[in-house]
Amino acid sequence: MIFSVVKKHYSKFSNKYGRGAERKKMARQQYSQAAGPVINIHVDTRILTLVINNSITVYPVAVGKPSTPTPPGHWQIVFKSVDPGGPFGVRWMRLSVPWGSYGIHGTNNPKSIGKAVSHGCIRLYNEDVIVVYSKTPIGTPVNIDGVVRKIRILKLGSRGNDVRQVQELLRDLGYYTARIDGYFGPITRRAVIRFKRNQGLKVNGLVGKKTLKALQIAHDLAFS
Repeated sequence: MIFSVVKKHYSKFSNKYGRGAERKKMARQQYSQAAGPVINIHVDTRILTLVINNSITVYPVAVGKPSTPTPPGHWQIVFKSVDPGGPFGVRWMRLSVPWGSYGIHGTNNPKSIGKAVSHGCIRLYNEDVIVVYSKTPIGTPVNIDGVVRKIRILKLGSRGNDVRQVQELLRDLGYYTARIDGYFGPITRRAVIRFKRNQGLKVNGLVGKKTLKALQIAHDLAFS
């Protein structure tokens, strides 16, 4: 079950999200490194993005429980198998995590997708994992970030690490140039409004789960 597919010509993308020559130069350098597929998994919003050249596809996933978390870090696919069966569904892709057997796989419990219920692995719908499996050879980078948490609505006056996360995403996309301080002040609010307007989202100064997903997807497309 694919959330969305976004395809953009890079020159249009850099003009839309860049702010100044240095930002565009950095974006080009990052983009030029994406010779093959890259998988990004955002634990907090329960999405997997598959970036291939200038195309991004977004899939909903299940992730690890707080007691058995999905391991954050930069990994690679090191082993693949077809039809492992049982809770692994129709495909299995093991990751290079050195302290356990973690991977991306299908499921025999599709109702679990979108939840934090696994022992640390990343679950996809079987129809989705077949597609991801077919496009990601051994050696494909897999970047995992975030933790299981309740996503609150950020607004003017909010403070915390989740505000820092939003500021960092906005900075990398060229919308925010002030200090990363974890305070949702007027400058952060204006940056959020500009981003949401460019994305075609409801234009206000709030950041909830939908806006955070949009920031993560835009960032993955720009820098994976």
